[in-house]
Amino acid sequence: MGTYIRSLFLAPIAVLWSCGDPTSVPAVTGSPPAAKPVALTPMTPVAAAISLGATPLAIDEHQVPRLLRADLAMPVQAPDIATAARMHVERLAPAWGVGAAAMPALESIAQAPVAGGTVVRLRQVIDGMPVDASSGGEVRVLLRPDGGLIAASGKLIGTTTPRPQGVTFLDDEAGAIARAVGTMYGVPVSSGALAMKAAAADGSRFLAGRAGQINVSLARARQAWFPSGEVLIPAWIVEAYAGDVTSTTSDLFRTVIAADDGRVLERVNLTDDVAFSYRVYAETTGELHPFDGPIADSTPNATGTPFTTPFPPFVAANLVTVDGLNHPNGGGLPADSWLAANRTETNGNNVQTYTDINAPDGLTFGDFRATLTAPNAFDRAEDFTQSAIGSQQQQMVGITQLFYLINWLHDFWYDAGFTEPTGNAQDSNFGRGGEDRDAINGEAQDNAPASRNNANMSTPADGLPPRMQVFIWDGKPDNKLSVSSRTPPVGQAAFGPTLFDVTAPVVLASPADGCAPLTAPATGMIVLADRGACTFKTKALNAQNAGAVGLILANNVFSVAPPAMGDDPAITTAITIGLLSVLQTEGNAIKADLAAAGGNPVAATLHRGQAAPFLDGTLDFTVIAHEFMHYVHHRLQVCNTSLCGAMSEGWADFDSLLTMSRPGDDLSKAFPVGMFSTMSFPADPVYFGIRRAPYSIDQTINSLSFRHMATGVALPAGTPQHPFNPNGSANSEVHNAGEVWASMMWEGYVALQKSGLARGIPFNETRLRMQQYVVTGLLISPPQATPTETRDSILIAARAVNVVDHSILAEAYARRGFGSCAISPPRTSVNFVGIVESNEVKGRIQPGALASQQTKDCDGDGVLDAGESIHLTVPVSNAGPVALSNVTVSVASAISGLHVTPPTVAVGSLAAYSDTTVSFDVSLDASVKNALSSDLLVKISSTDGCADVGIPIVAPLNVDDKPNASTVDTFDALRSVWTPVGSSSVWSHDRETGLDGLWNGADSASTSDASLVSPPITAGPGNLSIAFSHRFSFDLTPAQGATPAQAFDGGVIEFSTDGGATWQDVTLIANPGYTNTLVTGGTNPLAGRRAYGGTNPSFPGTDSITMFFGTRLANKTFQLRFRIGSNATTGSTGWSIDDVEFKGIVGTPFPALVADTTTCSNLAEGGGSATDPPPTDPKIGTVDTASDRGDGGCQAVGGAGLGYGGA
Repeated sequence: MGTYIRSLFLAPIAVLWSCGDPTSVPAVTGSPPAAKPVALTPMTPVAAAISLGATPLAIDEHQVPRLLRADLAMPVQAPDIATAARMHVERLAPAWGVGAAAMPALESIAQAPVAGGTVVRLRQVIDGMPVDASSGGEVRVLLRPDGGLIAASGKLIGTTTPRPQGVTFLDDEAGAIARAVGTMYGVPVSSGALAMKAAAADGSRFLAGRAGQINVSLARARQAWFPSGEVLIPAWIVEAYAGDVTSTTSDLFRTVIAADDGRVLERVNLTDDVAFSYRVYAETTGELHPFDGPIADSTPNATGTPFTTPFPPFVAANLVTVDGLNHPNGGGLPADSWLAANRTETNGNNVQTYTDINAPDGLTFGDFRATLTAPNAFDRAEDFTQSAIGSQQQQMVGITQLFYLINWLHDFWYDAGFTEPTGNAQDSNFGRGGEDRDAINGEAQDNAPASRNNANMSTPADGLPPRMQVFIWDGKPDNKLSVSSRTPPVGQAAFGPTLFDVTAPVVLASPADGCAPLTAPATGMIVLADRGACTFKTKALNAQNAGAVGLILANNVFSVAPPAMGDDPAITTAITIGLLSVLQTEGNAIKADLAAAGGNPVAATLHRGQAAPFLDGTLDFTVIAHEFMHYVHHRLQVCNTSLCGAMSEGWADFDSLLTMSRPGDDLSKAFPVGMFSTMSFPADPVYFGIRRAPYSIDQTINSLSFRHMATGVALPAGTPQHPFNPNGSANSEVHNAGEVWASMMWEGYVALQKSGLARGIPFNETRLRMQQYVVTGLLISPPQATPTETRDSILIAARAVNVVDHSILAEAYARRGFGSCAISPPRTSVNFVGIVESNEVKGRIQPGALASQQTKDCDGDGVLDAGESIHLTVPVSNAGPVALSNVTVSVASAISGLHVTPPTVAVGSLAAYSDTTVSFDVSLDASVKNALSSDLLVKISSTDGCADVGIPIVAPLNVDDKPNASTVDTFDALRSVWTPVGSSSVWSHDRETGLDGLWNGADSASTSDASLVSPPITAGPGNLSIAFSHRFSFDLTPAQGATPAQAFDGGVIEFSTDGGATWQDVTLIANPGYTNTLVTGGTNPLAGRRAYGGTNPSFPGTDSITMFFGTRLANKTFQLRFRIGSNATTGSTGWSIDDVEFKGIVGTPFPALVADTTTCSNLAEGGGSATDPPPTDPKIGTVDTASDRGDGGCQAVGGAGLGYGGA
């Protein structure tokens, strides 16, 4: 199987750079469908990275590396680790497309010791203002202890990036917060209502206040550059906890406010879902490890089968004495105390915990922390016969447990590298880096009893306190069916009586589904009806009307739990009979009992008693560990996509699994998450917990794989599934997709533990190494990382410490479909469709950007003409975790007179994460007379890699531009007379074949405003018309029911008669046939205008448009422009323009592509001079490795040649 990358050669105008780009913008389809090539850019970043000895493991949509792994140690002479990091970034600047003169200032904001080295976090500063870190303004560098480079992530932003000068902010910080909150809730908020609550260490202020019904409990605003498309916008970055004053909860959101006019550029929800003694559910020795909950240890599940293990009994809490458990400075300092000696409440350096039952959100009037019961002791015991909120005593038990668990988790992850410099939450950072005064707010029994059966975590950036809200949970129901000596699992109804106990004979419903009035006698009997065809309440009403005293509802399909019977609000008649549901198998068993009884009665007893009291979610360690990991994840990794949300849920469950598993556990068995909290669930909580299946490396228990993140993929057959989301239709829901990520991580961790035990490595030591790989991997992962990019980041972290661990993890991840050849869905996908699984660990060919250098040149026009030759270089890297064998690179052509020497180069073995460069000579015979389109095919092969890679090189051969030749611009000429203006990298002059050009404009996934502008054109005295061919696909949400379609991005046509000083829409004087009105609001500069939106009628084919202007522009000189506007979210393919024809104009202003007629008599070498020597390095047919390239392997070459671009 091979991968083919559409590409082309393009002729540069002045200087040809010897590096190009192999994997460019996705294809644009048309009629006929064709790939969208991309114009040559000077020294493309991918090629620069490879030539500088760094392998790109993640590349963004603009073909700029986001994650680089060093092929060589690259040591530097630097006085400190921060300087070494800056030196590496400066050296690698071309890998991000940034020249030395455009380097931003780099400030070290943190230096985090991690396993295998140090991660240095560098903030980019331009014109004295930082680039927003959450929008990609931070570069992270992983260094060896000697300062050598291991990896770097992020994206460097050059000082040449367009931005306003002399920035003025419309609002002050209070005004920015007021604007952010007001636009969030749609009500005016006065900045005067906000007052300073506290000062941050960096001098910024925390503000709070109340405006009408809106309570701002804590907020801050900071000035920064906000990258939007290809420009920088000065903005306020606002983070605010705010909500209704009558609610005990609040929203945490991040809002980006433009400095000049206060418009909202982005909004992101940041909520995911001296020694003291503490009476808690934890061990009293060793690491004082918390129990899974206030229950006997029942993980892993003993049988691995649902409904075979009884719920474990409650256990007593222990009085545990602890000051702190972390090891600052690698153990060189004493543990940090959880609570200062003079404290009397649960208010420590890492967290304060309290009950939050009273509005508004936070510790407000009527709420309280837990208090001492004796000197240095929080000694209260839970009474499980009472509600979790039945008394202040009960509530303080939960508050104390939450305080213990969050502190324990703080130290658990601190020793793995989640320390002050990496952004952990502490009131004091003890001068170790990072921002302090942000201890976690832990809210127990939040909004009880109204809010139940959940928890959530809100995580702002470092310096603003995260918040964990933990709810109470329903107690275990008292439901029971007794029939023929069986007591099968039962489900309950959301309607009807909540207390009943009835014994009566069973009768079959007639009709069997009970959806019509019953025809068989049922008075005084319990009716057995099948599920289906009508609502549960309809069946109950029909049974009740027939005189029945009860109803048993049997499922009509296989399930692992009895159906939960929902209400039908259309039926207002009170249901007074008792009813329970059973599995299909039990329904069949009762029917068999009736048949065997031969008409004799078969009695059954239906019972529903008082449910157990509310449970306190703070006592469930697996729930608290889950929520805590959301905060760890979001403090370490910059991301806010749907994929990020799914992986965050996976990371959260993985933390639960890490803390549940203990030395001596059989890690091959089933591990449920949330067993204690979910004891009220009808599906077996001891087996399932809260997920679709328990976690297990046993594929008969849990066989989730990478593909199961995508919507529409059927879940594995043959493994029991929890009745929640059983059919795979919501695989991309964040918790469901997160199960897949957690399963992959668990597979890897268990493999490490098994290998570690075989090698004599203690359980806790292996667990710590796994945690260290997680922390380092998240730190160095690129912003908005996909699953495969995050996988690679973890593998980089492991390889920096232990090559054996790296291999074990890579093989384990492959067993869950995350092998070397796996492909993630698009970064901004919401349904995750497009996943390609891989179950193998292989090398992976990553082609660099082909480059050419003219070696024989007749006319210096940058095109390979008859009698000329070029030197072609092909960079190749191995982006996989194992070596590639028998690598070959070949270049072939079927065109007579086009020659390649040598046709094939044998590279041999290419080590994991390494690269090389090979070279060829290409020449065109002097006898060629016609214009040609190149058919060169570069093929990179190996005998054991993911896939061979083919790169068709589409290039014009033996051609010239003929200027001022036509009134039709076919865009086939090498040098277009049209000019792209505005957001860069939107418009590109591309070629679908060597002789067929067009202009493509991308619909960016970020705010952009870009135009393609014609040269000045003079209209004649008569009628004017302009025709063109186009196809387009812009971001649009289709109509749904009565809701019309919403077009977010689009294109317009404008004209100017004053040299481009002002522009007007062409609809003022002609009809372009716009298709949509763009949505108002948002960040699109064309918002609210008529435009081309969605797709053209013939898409992916083309449509022709003719605009008739009459004499409105007669005798005037005008310009035309095609303009694209996009907002800050989803993008699409964009707009392709071709064959623009002007009728009624003066002259022939457009060029044409014609065959070259130059007679090549005095062949020049290299830069066009006959005296220049031919290039000597790299030599033809040789392999140029990273280790022997003193100049980085990438040079600017004067004169002509063939430049490379790809798609």
